[in-house]
Amino acid sequence: MNGTVRQRNPGSWEIQVFLGRDANGKRMRKTETVRGKKSDAQRRLREIWAELDRGITPAQTRYRVGEWLDKWLDEKQIGGIREKTVDRYEGIIRLHVNPGLGRVELAKLSPIHIKDLELELIKGGMDPKGVEAVHNVLTAAMDLAMKMELIGRNPARLVTPPKSPKKRAFVPEVSQVHALLATAERSGHPLWPAVHLAAYTGLRRGEISGLEWRHVDLDDACLSVVQSLVVTAHGVKMEPPKTESGEREIELDAETVGVLRDHRARQLDLATALGVDLPYMVFPKRGSTDWCRPTVLGRMVSRLAIRANCPEVTLHSLRHFHATMLLQSGQNPAVVAERLGHSSAAITLSIYAHALPGWQRGAAAAFADLMRDAA
Repeated sequence: MNGTVRQRNPGSWEIQVFLGRDANGKRMRKTETVRGKKSDAQRRLREIWAELDRGITPAQTRYRVGEWLDKWLDEKQIGGIREKTVDRYEGIIRLHVNPGLGRVELAKLSPIHIKDLELELIKGGMDPKGVEAVHNVLTAAMDLAMKMELIGRNPARLVTPPKSPKKRAFVPEVSQVHALLATAERSGHPLWPAVHLAAYTGLRRGEISGLEWRHVDLDDACLSVVQSLVVTAHGVKMEPPKTESGEREIELDAETVGVLRDHRARQLDLATALGVDLPYMVFPKRGSTDWCRPTVLGRMVSRLAIRANCPEVTLHSLRHFHATMLLQSGQNPAVVAERLGHSSAAITLSIYAHALPGWQRGAAAAFADLMRDAA
């Protein structure tokens, strides 16, 4: 087995690998074009030899990138990945990968292809975080192609995607949350207790939307998070928490218990007056006993925040507020992590450490005190 590398144009190299002769005595060859340096072409030639040594024939590597990504998505669905996650991957592939790389042969996909794609996405105005998501999808898909011995290396792992600066979570001021809660209560909106629950428990919006009365024990002042309402490309569905730590029990303060008792009593009065069943959801859709989409709750909070003169406050920012207030009050980070459904206190602190500037000063002072006492 032998092969050649020759330059066709500046930055363009043609590889030919000779595969012997067919039944008619005609020489068989595999030809590829590689963009980049001569060393890139020579490396690709060595990869082809390695593939042939493993028994991978050129016919096996004739997948287009788009075709392989479709197979990768199928593998993800079979593997039990959440439908919403698969929808996100499918959108990334359809909108950002396939237009530029979908027709490229899988075996010919090179780091320069991927680098050019990511540069084009940046030039087109995509946020670096979005480009990083595109890169991660390509990396995972090419890892599987290597595992299936369709390619000899993962070209995405030879490219460093642009890094986006880590954004700090917005944390509302106490005065803003007080104003929002007061405005929500005065509004008389049947779902205003959801705003209170978000601020006082740190629940995610899907967890609030998916909360059923059978998961709430007002006598013991606690609720159980066992499911979340998610919106997918195929509709709304209830799913269990993403992780084991997401399934948790949250204790409630007396004020929140009172808010929920009053909320339940209003639901009972309305159901009796209308002659309908009592809602099984804690926060049902208006005029229904069925679930209310998380996006509807989010829009409600945003409208109330505008009326309360704190338009930057969102439903999700109330989760950040709850976590920050607990940490600033001196609560154990492990307890806060458990309440939020984080898998570890390290994750909680990585998100909210910037909101705790006094901790460093307190630690320094405590260390100095210990040194003095030990002297």
